[in-house]
Amino acid sequence: MTARKGLLFDLDGTLLDSAPAFMAAMDAYADQVGLPRLTEHREHFASAGARAAIREIHQMTPEHPRFHQRRADFLALFLDTPVTLNSWYPGIRDWLLELNRDGIPWGIVTNKPRPHTEKVLTELLELEPPALVCQGDLPTIKPDPAMLWAASDQLGLAPEHCLYAGDHERDVQAGQAARMHTLACTFGYLHEEDQPDRWGAHGLVHTPLELKHTATQWLTQT
Repeated sequence: MTARKGLLFDLDGTLLDSAPAFMAAMDAYADQVGLPRLTEHREHFASAGARAAIREIHQMTPEHPRFHQRRADFLALFLDTPVTLNSWYPGIRDWLLELNRDGIPWGIVTNKPRPHTEKVLTELLELEPPALVCQGDLPTIKPDPAMLWAASDQLGLAPEHCLYAGDHERDVQAGQAARMHTLACTFGYLHEEDQPDRWGAHGLVHTPLELKHTATQWLTQT
């Protein structure tokens, strides 16, 4: 008998194309603080996150005494960015609704703060996943595995019965540390020097459709 399994996903660059929204927020923030807009590797920051954006815009490290306030200012501005600038990758929204309808355990584990995540899910998906763990829910974030363990607990599954897919090396690192099956998504916001084939994931998927097919196949394996 096949063991009950569940699917867990990163959000930005894996399920959601949030680069247009994040880039709009970066531009608005740079204008607000009177610094030049970033022009290189802009999409990468949608996956790398607010910390990376603040580091690059201000050329400062997290140890700077004003770093965390500036990150908070950016996130407040990002929260006001129109949700409609985000979009699901092709076929993803229907697949998530299908998983929900069929009672297949699934969830999202993201380093995106909860207010931003819930706004997207409420307006673009119109449901909350069976498992949802966001930045700020726990003291640590990925690549620490604690967020993934919290999600598997929400699903009532052992970590080894979960698959975790993401587009960043830290996603694979977190999944490995959590003892989950891992997929690296190469259609996300990879940096030019990223080498996903060296991250140690159990598999690579190059399109959202391949993610669906590979994850569905894994669910049925004994």
